[in-house]
Amino acid sequence: MYGRAEPRQQPGYACEECRKKKLRCDRQRPQCGACANAQIPCEVNDRRVPRGPKKGSIGALRSRIVALERRLSTTQAEDGMTTDGHDLGLTAESPAKEAATAQFALPDWDGHQQEHLPNHAIPLTWGPPETAPHSPLLFPDPPILPTLATSYPSPKQSPTSVGDVFISDLTKADLIQLYFDRVHPIVPILNKPKTFKWITDGNSMTEAQQCLQYAIWTSATAFSSQFGGFQETMYAKTRFMLDQLDLSGNDSLICHIEHVQAWILITFYEFGRTNYRRGWLSAGRVFRLVQFLRLYDLDSPKPLGPDCEDDPISLEEKRRTFWVAYCLDRFISVSEGAPMTLNEEVVYTRLPCLDAEFQRGLVPQESFLAETMSSAEMRHYAPLAECVILVTICSRALSHKQIYTIEPIYSNIGLDFSSRHDWLDGMLTRRLSNLQVTYPSLTVAENPMIIFSYMVAHAAVIHLCRIIETLSRIDQNHQSLLWEFQERGLWAAQEIARLAKEHEHLGYFKAHTFMPLTIYLSAMRLAKHLEVRKGKMEADEIESVENSLHASIETLQKLQSVNNLANYYLQLLQQCT
Repeated sequence: MYGRAEPRQQPGYACEECRKKKLRCDRQRPQCGACANAQIPCEVNDRRVPRGPKKGSIGALRSRIVALERRLSTTQAEDGMTTDGHDLGLTAESPAKEAATAQFALPDWDGHQQEHLPNHAIPLTWGPPETAPHSPLLFPDPPILPTLATSYPSPKQSPTSVGDVFISDLTKADLIQLYFDRVHPIVPILNKPKTFKWITDGNSMTEAQQCLQYAIWTSATAFSSQFGGFQETMYAKTRFMLDQLDLSGNDSLICHIEHVQAWILITFYEFGRTNYRRGWLSAGRVFRLVQFLRLYDLDSPKPLGPDCEDDPISLEEKRRTFWVAYCLDRFISVSEGAPMTLNEEVVYTRLPCLDAEFQRGLVPQESFLAETMSSAEMRHYAPLAECVILVTICSRALSHKQIYTIEPIYSNIGLDFSSRHDWLDGMLTRRLSNLQVTYPSLTVAENPMIIFSYMVAHAAVIHLCRIIETLSRIDQNHQSLLWEFQERGLWAAQEIARLAKEHEHLGYFKAHTFMPLTIYLSAMRLAKHLEVRKGKMEADEIESVENSLHASIETLQKLQSVNNLANYYLQLLQQCT
């Protein structure tokens, strides 16, 4: 006979002293052997709860496993009989989920009513069906970097995660604080007290405000590695809600500013975290919504009346929303050499005020962009306003080059080329001087928008240099001007490389989303200078230029982990050099 002839332990409870010292108690009464040897009292707690699972719990768990396996096999058999020819992963919504997502129901994308699947179907993993045609608008492009891989579900799919994104109240508070710490400095479109007020009062929140709330959470996840676990799910949910809000409308002319703000945040997220094409397409939607709301005409004279005026904070939010969209339009145009969508000549909206005053509810009346561009006054502007002015000069330099290129085709003589070029050069010089006076080097590192504004100003110098190079290829009488602007272009490119390197101390999570664009322009200018002037440069000058070029490329490589635009421009750089 195998096994022990007698039990491992004596019946009864071990005493408290043996339990504390982790000794094997002989359970003798009234005093065990260990306590007798130590000559101490022997106390026994006979009310201790027995260890191990409760009686019958293991059997209950086994029964549940058998039931789940039976349900899974039944579901797989029914899925095999799907009449569509391929599985789209659709599942019927539970009553609780239908109530939670009633505002954002799935649209009829196919033009006909979709079939209802069994209520007990198990949702499958997101992704395109094997036999469905690939569409870059429905399914994501292959990610360039594993760390930036993003899944955006097809509109035909209804994954459970799209309707059920649950995050704790503490996490929501962390995301909102992270948004105002890192996202707001580069996209300063929201008044913090006002935003907290309507977020706290969740019962009266509109559909547009719900979309904006999710967009705030989603954009915040892109600026920290802490929330990477649900970043893709949050983005999918936000895009889903925004698409439903766009499609659920009718011919009504009502559109809320929160709708535009949500699309702006998602567009910046897509440029930085998904891919360039998706961000560009979303930017087009932003520009159309801006035109729909006539945000470019906020401060034109209007008839008097109680319904014709917003409160100062709401009006300033609309101004800031317009100017961020305006800058976004210029960033894309400078990157692609494409025409602008938002025409500067019809803008009748004042520049944004200082952010500290805006957050306190004090909104002074700022000047218009046209007034600022024509004025030589040295004064303190908000970082966003400085960025608007400088990106306008940069886009005008681009237009200046495009006009000069296209004029001969229409047999127009560019008589005003020199005056346009001198005006741009003088304006750029004044704005750089104003920037250095109002934001000296000691305060630059405190604000990522100011750093980016400096980089945009230097990028404008690079564009002016390109224009002169184009002119010199046609007219050989501009060689002295060419050498001057090539030197200025070199200095501007090296300044961009230096600022990008210094941004490491501030952290790349706080960098402006389009900072890789200016670094790319810098690297292209440095590479071009080495190609054209290398034979005429001293050894130390060549080393200095090569070090700056290496620093620019190194910064783009470091930015890859937090900004997909860095990878996009690195690929362009490799193709061009």
